[in-house]
Amino acid sequence: MIKTKKNKLINLISSYLLKTKYIYLVNLSGLTSNQIFDFRKNCYKQKIKLKFIKNTLLKKSIRNSKFEIFNKFLKGPTTLMTSNNVNVNVNVPALIINNYKKKFSLKKEYLKAAFIEDILYSGDSQLKTLITLKSKNELLLDIIFYLQFELINFVLNLKKNFNIIIYSLVKNLVKKKIN
Repeated sequence: MIKTKKNKLINLISSYLLKTKYIYLVNLSGLTSNQIFDFRKNCYKQKIKLKFIKNTLLKKSIRNSKFEIFNKFLKGPTTLMTSNNVNVNVNVPALIINNYKKKFSLKKEYLKAAFIEDILYSGDSQLKTLITLKSKNELLLDIIFYLQFELINFVLNLKKNFNIIIYSLVKNLVKKKIN
């Protein structure tokens, strides 16, 4: 490849990675072409991009960026799973990998690393963590619902206590009037 084309490609990959919501590095070696086709199809349905990329090209693309941490995982075949779609949850790639491993009874480690919200997750051992991971929007919704629940309880308790206080005041006033 001509050096200028290679540099353009490196810049293109760099800018793409900086815009992605999350990045998963997976090793799909050893899979049959039908299994890879099925894997791609699942990714496409979920609006996840699956890109096979040379390690040297990726290393040059992530040089001097926050993704340099990936260098230690760039050994052997590497495939990128990424998405810029805000409607795709951060745990969807992990679910696809996990479901795929169960579907074909695969024992090999497929997840090399994942970079989500500036946090690195490394290896298949992190797959369960990634599956249960919530996005920022989901966490914000959880906080809002929790605050809403607490606010409703506070108002109900306030109303209950207010009724007790009013009842006590009225009762005392009635007693004073009688006396």
